Amino acid sequence: MLIHWIWLATRPDMNERTKLAVLERFSDPEDAFFADSDAYAHVEGITAEGVKALEDKSLQISRKILAQCADKDIHILTFRDAAYPGRLKNIADPPLVLYYQGNLPDFDDQPLIAV
Repeated sequence: MLIHWIWLATRPDMNERTKLAVLERFSDPEDAFFADSDAYAHVEGITAEGVKALEDKSLQISRKILAQCADKDIHILTFRDAAYPGRLKNIADPPLVLYYQGNLPDFDDQPLIAV
């Protein structure tokens, strides 16, 4: 579910590479959400702080983000969505979740510059 993507994306004390390692270890963020500490210990590169962050099962922040996005007509795109830009997916530490308004351009067919 989308709420679990946001939950994983907002875990503190974890960088994007570690969050991607969580996705590799579990089939999806929902499975990661329902896992236990022993399972988290097998995530490549995870720290004790990262395990503690995953042990926090509160969805309060995720619910708030979903509500704010709905109120402001902000769309959410996850790392595994077909529309997720391939160029972005192939960087070393891509974000798990993208937020956007309006139409999503075809990033893979246009020249891009990022700062």
